[in-house]
Amino acid sequence: MSLPASTTDPVDVVFATTNVPVGNTVKLRIAPAYGAVTEALSPAIAGTAAAGTAQVNVALPAGPSTLQATTSYTVVVAGTLDLSRFARNEAVEKVEVTVALSGEPRTRVITATGKAYDVPYATLRAAGFRG
Repeated sequence: MSLPASTTDPVDVVFATTNVPVGNTVKLRIAPAYGAVTEALSPAIAGTAAAGTAQVNVALPAGPSTLQATTSYTVVVAGTLDLSRFARNEAVEKVEVTVALSGEPRTRVITATGKAYDVPYATLRAAGFRG
C-alpha cells in the first residue's frame, strides 16, 4: 500500500470484523519495502460479533508497505463442528485468522497444548468454521 506524499502521519487504520467476538484485539503488522517492521495493537473490538470495528492510529513509513491484521480468539464449537482432524486429532482451543489487504485469509488452529497447524481458510469454512 502506498499513500500519497501529501498524507500526514499518523493515520487511522480501521478494522471491520465479521464473526469475531467483541472484546478481542487486532494486531497490525506494518512491513515496509525498506526499513524495520513495526506492530501496533488495537483496543478491544466494539460492536457485535457479526459486525465489529476497531482502529489504531499509526505512523506509516514512506513508500510501499504491506499491512497485515491478525486476531485470535477461543473457538466456541457448537453441535458437530470438530476441528481436531486438522490438529492430528488433538482438541483445538483456538483458531488464528490472518487477513492481508489482498489474497485469502490464512488460518492456523492451535491446540490446548499449544501446538499450531496451518490449515487453509477454505478448508475450515468447508468444515463449518465461521470466523
